[in-house]
Parts: sequence; structure tokens; C-alpha cells
Amino acid sequence: MAAKLIRQSASCILINRLPSGELCRRETFDYRILFVKRHQKMKSWPGALVFPGGNIEKAEMGPNFSALSSLPPRSPSGPCEREEVYRRCALRELEEETGYRNSSVTTSHLIPWSFWQTPLVYPVRFNAPMFLLFTPSMAPLTPQEGEIECLQWLSPAELFSNPKLMMAPPQVIDSLKFFPHRRFEALVSFAEDRYANHPTRQCTPVLVQFRDGIAALLPDDSFYGEASDRQLEDLSKTLTLGCDMSENEEVQEVMMRSVVSKEGRRFKGSGQWDGHPMASVGLDNVQIREME
Repeated sequence: MAAKLIRQSASCILINRLPSGELCRRETFDYRILFVKRHQKMKSWPGALVFPGGNIEKAEMGPNFSALSSLPPRSPSGPCEREEVYRRCALRELEEETGYRNSSVTTSHLIPWSFWQTPLVYPVRFNAPMFLLFTPSMAPLTPQEGEIECLQWLSPAELFSNPKLMMAPPQVIDSLKFFPHRRFEALVSFAEDRYANHPTRQCTPVLVQFRDGIAALLPDDSFYGEASDRQLEDLSKTLTLGCDMSENEEVQEVMMRSVVSKEGRRFKGSGQWDGHPMASVGLDNVQIREME
């Protein structure tokens, strides 16, 4: 089977600190994350909440561009030119989709948060680094006509308590990473420290179809290597195991997984993953839509 084309893209996760006067006693996060809701008429991901982002344009790549497979820690000399291509794309897409403009913001203000690659089984695949951009205040934004239905500022708690919201697995997992950091300054400090000391690895989930649901395995899961090898043997369909998840000890013992099953949706984790502390979180109120 011929190798599938992997498109290069990038996204920007804009985070706004709330004024102290807007906080209430029950508020656990003093910041909001910007999501765009894709228009219902879009062919891909209609109605889904995503981070602003899109494909790198040919003119942005230049003649010598080649794709990255990870983002290195912060360097005194700054990001390499290949990484700068992704960064410029993330800022351009943020402006196009939301109307965000700030003449003082440059690509150097972006902090890597994740680097996703679409699972092997999908016909159209993407390399998609996600960058954080922190802003202490925000001017009014305007959604891109035709593609974006609306813009939504949400805290992590609001995001996972609304049953009407629909998200893709990368946005779910990237948003879960915010839960250990309840305060804006703490999140900024963590993100800066992680960027200074930890590379951002590319993550290619492997989907495994069990009788009772789908498990999206991540690189540090104990079953990931075997599942990845078996998927490579046949890229035309999702890897299928003829058992329940509860019957497979290796799946039950994996460090992390995002699961969609008849019992509900869960993300289970412990310890660290790609430099992020993770925890078990119930996703029963989130509509997790598989990639198309």
C-alpha cells in the first residue's frame, strides 16, 4: 500500500486571564481557553470544538522545508527555521479564524503544548503541533465567516461539564492537561519550565476496536508497541481484537487511555506523560468524535 500523504498543520491555544473581579467563590480556574466551533456546513468536524488552527500553506514552507517529528526544548538561539514554519502558521490561523491581532506578539511567545499525528488508519493524516499563547487581556474577537460558527471562552471545568459540547480526542486530552494548573500564573510557570527542560514528542494514537468500545492508545501505554506493529500490517481498517476491554489485562494495565465504550467515556492516567502530570477524569458529558 502506498504511503499516505501527511499534511502539515499547526494550532494555537489562546489563554486569557480573568480579571480578579470576575472570579466567584465556586470558580476554580482564573483563566479561560479559546475554542472555535466549526460551522455545521463544514465537511469535516461540523459543530466540533477545536483550537484555532489549519494547514501550512505552500508559500510558508519554502523550497527546503521538511517535517518535524518532535519539538526540542527552548534554545538560547531560538527555534529552528523548520519549527518557525509551524509557529507562523499557528499565529496566522489564529488571526484568520478569530480576528486576533496584537502587534507585540511574535512567534517567540508561543510555547509548545503537544504534537499530534493522525492515527495510521485514517486516509488523510496530519502533523499538528499545538502551541500555547498567554494573554492577560483580550480585545473583542470576530469568528471567520463561513468556517467558524462561534467563539467560546471556556475553563477546563466548564468544558467537561457541558453535555452539548463535541470534541476530537486531541482537544480532549490537551484540555485535560490543564486540570493540575488552576491558576493562570501557575500554568504559565509550568508551561515555561516544561518548554525549557522537556521536548514535545510527536504522538500518533493507535485505535483498537474491542467488542465493548474503542481504546485510543498513546506511546507510553504498555500495549502501544504491539498494537502499532499490528496496525502497520493493514492500514485499511482499525485494529480489532475479539474481546472486551475488561478481558484484556494489558489494556487494563496501560498507564493512559482515552476510551469510548458503552459504560461511558473515561480518560485514565497516572504519573507523567510527555512532561505533563495526568489524572483520571470522567468524560461522560463530552461527545468524543473520532477523526474522519
